[in-house]
Amino acid sequence: MSDDARRPTLARRARLRWDAARAQHVVVVPEGVLALSAEGAEVAALLDGRRSVTAVIDALAEAHPEAPREVIGDDVRDFVGRLVARGYVTLEAP
Repeated sequence: MSDDARRPTLARRARLRWDAARAQHVVVVPEGVLALSAEGAEVAALLDGRRSVTAVIDALAEAHPEAPREVIGDDVRDFVGRLVARGYVTLEAP
């Protein structure tokens, strides 16, 4: 099964929040905080467990027609992969 068909979701212990002190979105986990860029926050907001990786890429490609879909896809896969490796995101079966 391709990882693009899997549905990424924030781990149970992770929460996407706006941090007013930092003026940016963060992922909060019991052991710390991960500050996100604006682009990272846009991707993280789409990781709801209902959308596949492909659907996340599609949504971002539609929102940003100026960016090549291939670049968006590579960036999303890399970002999701790093969040999975850190335990902030899980990949659910389709």
